Amino acid sequence: MNSAVRPCPACDGPHADFAFRVRDFDHARCRRCGTVFVTPLPDPQAIETLYLAPDYHGSAEGQEQRMRAEGDARAAILRRFGVRSVLEVGCGPGHFLDACRDLGLQVEGVDRARTAEGPRRRGHTVHEVWFSDFGPPAPRFDAVAMWEVVEHVADPKDILLQARKWLRPGGFLALSTPSSSGLPARALGPRFPMVIPPDHLSLFSRRGLQTLLGAADFDPVRWTSFSGLDRAALSRGFQRFVLGSSLPARAVSAGLALAAEPVARLVDRAGLGTGFEVYAVAR
Repeated sequence: MNSAVRPCPACDGPHADFAFRVRDFDHARCRRCGTVFVTPLPDPQAIETLYLAPDYHGSAEGQEQRMRAEGDARAAILRRFGVRSVLEVGCGPGHFLDACRDLGLQVEGVDRARTAEGPRRRGHTVHEVWFSDFGPPAPRFDAVAMWEVVEHVADPKDILLQARKWLRPGGFLALSTPSSSGLPARALGPRFPMVIPPDHLSLFSRRGLQTLLGAADFDPVRWTSFSGLDRAALSRGFQRFVLGSSLPARAVSAGLALAAEPVARLVDRAGLGTGFEVYAVAR
């Protein structure tokens, strides 16, 4: 692979090494920051068609309780920072919008995906445009939230700079994204469940994400790692990646999951989980 095909989307580093190939997409690992990214980029029209498909967000079915719990926790963190108004980019089915509204925060969403019809029906303001076309920008929000968004876009620095234009002075950017620095990504390589091109175009290392935030004039004030690996998820993982799905394998997986659950919590506390959750203040 030609290391100069495209610069690193996190740190703009010019040199990268071939990492692996998944679904006919080459992935490179930046020599400078360790971020993993698809190169060359897919056709933009193909990416747009993917997001507008009727079954996009289909993987979220059955996850409503977990997603609402995440939304509640994230909205509460922003309120503790003094946030009173939030713009969520890529709001999807709207669990975070619901959580913000229930805490008395003013909240709006931006999303063209069909799943955004749900929060519209529940009375939320959801702008049916791409974020790049939303505007004109005005500094009228205390926070912009991007949960599981930056890994999808071709130019993550550009979307962060756009977000900053919507923030009042001292406003917050809140985001989550898969990590290439965590133990799951390192152990599984191309089998890491977050390696799903062309849906995910970048898997950021901690160093790469820190560099990207700094380039967009954001300073992190809270940084955590998360995996969402409860006992059931761990059991499914052992079956999928190690033991198979036979009846004996299921029994062994259940036992291993019971033992691994406290270890997974320690991995998250060490910052080596599946993803990052970051809150950063605009300079």
